[in-house]
Amino acid sequence: MFRLDKVRTVMRREYLSRVRTRAFWISTLLVPAAMIAFAVLPSLIMSRQGGTFTVALLTPDEALAAEVKTELARRSEGPADAGLMNIRVEWIAPALDSERQRAELRSRVLAKELTGVLVLPAGVLDGEPVEYLSTNVTAFRLIGRLDGAVERAVLRARLRLSAVPEERLDQLTRTVKLEPVRVTQEAGESREAVGSSLILSYVLTFLIYVTVMIYGFYVMRGVLEEKSSRIVEVIVANLSPTELMAGKIVGVGAVGLTQYLIWAVLAMNLAAPGLFSLGLAEGASRFLSPTLMVFFVLFFVFGYFLFATLYAAVGAAFNSEEEAQQMQTVLSMFLTIPFALMFVILNDPDAPLSVVLSLVPFFSPMLFFLRMTVAFPPTWQIVLCFALMSLSLLAMVRVSAAIYRVGILMYGKKPTLKEIARWVGSS
Repeated sequence: MFRLDKVRTVMRREYLSRVRTRAFWISTLLVPAAMIAFAVLPSLIMSRQGGTFTVALLTPDEALAAEVKTELARRSEGPADAGLMNIRVEWIAPALDSERQRAELRSRVLAKELTGVLVLPAGVLDGEPVEYLSTNVTAFRLIGRLDGAVERAVLRARLRLSAVPEERLDQLTRTVKLEPVRVTQEAGESREAVGSSLILSYVLTFLIYVTVMIYGFYVMRGVLEEKSSRIVEVIVANLSPTELMAGKIVGVGAVGLTQYLIWAVLAMNLAAPGLFSLGLAEGASRFLSPTLMVFFVLFFVFGYFLFATLYAAVGAAFNSEEEAQQMQTVLSMFLTIPFALMFVILNDPDAPLSVVLSLVPFFSPMLFFLRMTVAFPPTWQIVLCFALMSLSLLAMVRVSAAIYRVGILMYGKKPTLKEIARWVGSS
């Protein structure tokens, strides 16, 4: 008979033994800080990177070269870029021996005299491609600045050839900014920044990924430690292996929920000024809505129990972490695969492939929740998702309990997959 009082005893021990440790409080503070830094710092650092770049402009059209230089100067006058990226342009007319001249320019690039060489052929106004020679072709900000300046300069040159008055050039070449506006569930509009939406979607989904993996591993390691020290023999004299597994899984899961509660309090009280300073406040208000936070907790709970039961079974079936490593790698793959598919979902959350992937029970805790952060799915998909996860969880509990009952008291022998399958079949 399944005794809840015994389960509560184990749960209380597992919960308190972890919450009282220094490692729990260190991870509680460091994990969100590390994730925010991982999501925000690269873009902040890239936006503040600058320096002086010398670019040779190889073109027979001196007027076009001057236009490109003017456009580059104009694009450096914005407050965000002022003093950060200084692009110096050196106009070079094509020589009769073009191959030799090109070789000399390549040598200057290798010698770091030039950052790069922008080659505008004579037929650039007719659509001939522009080349950029450099040792670094992944300098996205610099290449983007050059690309924008050349495009606008060529457009202005074409308009001049079409006899467009000089005073109308600025008006005709004025850029148009596309501003994404999210249509909300209440048929309203939200003008949040795209960057903030992506960052917060990533952070919340990454939280589920990290915590499910960490706490699932804690369950497996706890089982292995008790098994290797033979403490489990004393424990199962007072309660059944299934009660021990249930208490351990629920207790460790409660630690995860406690950590989420602490993070929520910290986010509400400490993160707001930072969100405002980074321009994420408007997006955060939608992400921290009660409805989405409830689903966040539900998906963590389902994801945790789905994987924790499997981690507990792996810990019971093997005698050491080295023996369990192969199966642990398989479980980690089930967590890593949906994490790798995040950008497929972000690109088109309602595509058939995105819907099917998000409904796979072991992928749902991350992928279906990620869909919710982008575009709320239909009600029938939400119901189907939780139904599939519930059925899968019941199946995993049965399988893991069967493995746990036999494996927890088996020592000295590494079981084969055939033996594990027999344990499950005999339950």
